[in-house]
Amino acid sequence: MWFNFRLTEKEHRRLQKRAKSCGLTMSAYVRQIINGYKPRESPPADYHSMAREIKAIGNNLNQLAFVANATGLIDEAAYYENVIQLRDALGRIEKAVIGDGADEDMAGE
Repeated sequence: MWFNFRLTEKEHRRLQKRAKSCGLTMSAYVRQIINGYKPRESPPADYHSMAREIKAIGNNLNQLAFVANATGLIDEAAYYENVIQLRDALGRIEKAVIGDGADEDMAGE
């Protein structure tokens, strides 16, 4: 079934931008909203590689914790190196997800 409605240019641009950020067509985006779903934005292109990096760092920290629990000793240099890697990775993820600021067209509604 077809349903047509009118939008202003600004509304049309906003709808296009939001649908694209979710990886949906405008029709699919509107259908999800009508059906009570709140479409989510697609993750950044390098999301999966960033997730693997975080998991690897977490695994390293877990191994260090295992050795520390077993021996009562901790390799402080290795621990702090992994903590620094984790902070750097989280910073890159935050920048990729949040970016340099909010989208003016979407934020200034």
